[in-house]
Amino acid sequence: MAKRLLILTDRIGSGNNELGRLLMRNFLYSVARNEQKPAAVMLMNEGVRLACDDSDVLADLRLLAEDGVPVRACGTCLDFLGLKERLAVGEIGTMPDSTAALLGGDDVVTIA
Repeated sequence: MAKRLLILTDRIGSGNNELGRLLMRNFLYSVARNEQKPAAVMLMNEGVRLACDDSDVLADLRLLAEDGVPVRACGTCLDFLGLKERLAVGEIGTMPDSTAALLGGDDVVTIA
């Protein structure tokens, strides 16, 4: 069964921020190069920063998108954070899209 990644922040964990960003970079690098790809990457809250023009993981998200993995950044989150014009990879997602994806048949792995 496929897995969807729901990424809620631009770092992994709540400890040291620098370490958390390094872990996220390493995680997405590994996901993008893994033989088994996720069904989708869904970015919400601070996670939308990962798909914006100054992100350290743009190449990894682009690689996933090129491999056919939908990358969706929450439109409400982008608006709230003032980042909509800086989205550099993926599509702007809606809450109905997110709800349908989360309630669908794929497992959801949350990274917070």
